[in-house]
Amino acid sequence: MQKKHNKESGLTLIELIVAVGIFGLVVVMSISICISVLLSQRRIIALRNVEDNVRFALESMAREIRTGKNFSKNNDLLSFTNAKGESIIYGLNNGVIEKSSDGGSSYFSVTGSEANVNYLDFYLMGQAPGDGLEPRITITIGITSQIGNQSVNLKVQTTISERFLQS
Repeated sequence: MQKKHNKESGLTLIELIVAVGIFGLVVVMSISICISVLLSQRRIIALRNVEDNVRFALESMAREIRTGKNFSKNNDLLSFTNAKGESIIYGLNNGVIEKSSDGGSSYFSVTGSEANVNYLDFYLMGQAPGDGLEPRITITIGITSQIGNQSVNLKVQTTISERFLQS
């Protein structure tokens, strides 16, 4: 005896709609996770660029400031004489920290192009002879890095004391 099947095997329209809906949700969730990871990666790259630029700029300035003398501040420029006897000037120009080794005749960039310096401030303390204070300079920097639509702001402050005390 042979059995006859009255129903055809396969999916009903409702089962097909539910399966397509679940698949669509999984695809949308996967794409949103990938986009989120990509945006996070760009933000991390922007933050790393900012940190690298600030670290390099501060370290190069600090190295010369520690052995420098005759510090003065004129507006937002810091000028002094380094250990080699060169007249050094650090300042901010169009979002870039610049340095002059010849008293201001020519400047070169200390920070890279991927970071924009918003502000650079120098605070001199203990520079007057006989004031009894240890000579030191506080530097504050506000810097921004932009990669795509991801932006990172970083504010850094450091204080550097001169290696040689004033007499």
